Amino acid sequence: MKRLLILLATAVASFANIVLSAEWHGTKSVWHGADRYDFTIAGRSAIMIVPDNPLPGNPWIWRPAFFDAFPSIDTAMLEQGYHIAYYNVTDEWARPSSLRAGKEFFDYAVEHGLMDKVVMEGLSRGGYYSLCFAQTYPKHIGALLLDNPLVDIHELRRNIDWWNDVTAKWSQDSLPPPGSAENAACNISILVDNKIPVLLLSGGADTIVPYERNGKIIKDTYQRWDMPLKSVVRPHSGHHPHGIDNPYPVAEFIYNCLYGQHNLRPIRVACIGDSMTEGVGTDDFSTQSYPAQLQTLPGREYVVGNFGVSCATMLRNGTDAGRPFGYIIHPAMRNVIDFNPDIVIIALGVNDCKSYNWENFNSEFTADYQSLIDTLSMLPALPEIYLVIEPYVQETPQTLSWGFENKGYSTNKCVKESILPLLTTI
Repeated sequence: MKRLLILLATAVASFANIVLSAEWHGTKSVWHGADRYDFTIAGRSAIMIVPDNPLPGNPWIWRPAFFDAFPSIDTAMLEQGYHIAYYNVTDEWARPSSLRAGKEFFDYAVEHGLMDKVVMEGLSRGGYYSLCFAQTYPKHIGALLLDNPLVDIHELRRNIDWWNDVTAKWSQDSLPPPGSAENAACNISILVDNKIPVLLLSGGADTIVPYERNGKIIKDTYQRWDMPLKSVVRPHSGHHPHGIDNPYPVAEFIYNCLYGQHNLRPIRVACIGDSMTEGVGTDDFSTQSYPAQLQTLPGREYVVGNFGVSCATMLRNGTDAGRPFGYIIHPAMRNVIDFNPDIVIIALGVNDCKSYNWENFNSEFTADYQSLIDTLSMLPALPEIYLVIEPYVQETPQTLSWGFENKGYSTNKCVKESILPLLTTI
């Protein structure tokens, strides 16, 4: 009996250590309905937000910069049971003393019962610190959540004030400003070698931290080695705003990384379109359609789904011979959602140019296209989405009989002069 009681006491103590946080010290307040504690470590300000119902193991998100800026992801993660932490190294440009201080903060958090693998959430220059901390202490990283991150510190040379600050901060450690050996952009392989998952949010129109010279370095390296990375590039977004409209797919990605459900499943490609996607005109859709041909290309492991629907329109109110054919209301759309693709290729628009569609509903085209994109972009896989300009229609008696009448304009002219300019605004 005594042995049984000891075992039960040990189990209870272990469970308490896994599920419940230790007591936190500091100034207590409230942040988004949860307890907030403010304190200092190594002379730097720290914050810990404690969820009402922590997940097993007490997972946590650590922002090294810009606490409470664009907090939608943090509030969603808090709601899901994650601790939200902040340790202020915002303007230290990952100099060695700041990395050592970060390790002291990490150790403090783990000693207080938090998971021994942290999710680093780096916005802008906070992304640079997150990368450098992960490259210095890779065994302590559960995942990286990077939002328009600075990756190549030499980008700061374009702004003399920023680079002077880098030089001043590093000189406090009696070191010259970072060269190639210390530059995060040159050490992405450390993350790859340690299989650290990355969720990368980028603004394609970012002029402050250009994606092509920063985030894309991570994406290209990870894809080269088939490592776990989810990349969402918002083509028309700049450096701000950070975050994402629907943060819950982010929470799902992070959960899968931390709790062992993250895996390198084949990349799923959903081909959305009309008859040209479905394969009308070929002898065998299953082997001769463009999605079928795409499936045969060598390279990484892909699963390509053909979700083409003959006569489909982008216009929600589009019809064919009086029958509704808007893609977003067609059953195929549900199949795409269930497929949960990583990549979506959208090729729609030709059937919208049929006179009875374009003349009645052309003013709705942009909004309907954006609605489809918004629906797809919030799927759990956070897919990359590519818009395709469809080929021109050869105007023959047969195509004219399908509704591509020439009433003062041709279908091809409609695609070129009406739809193409609209796509550049989406």
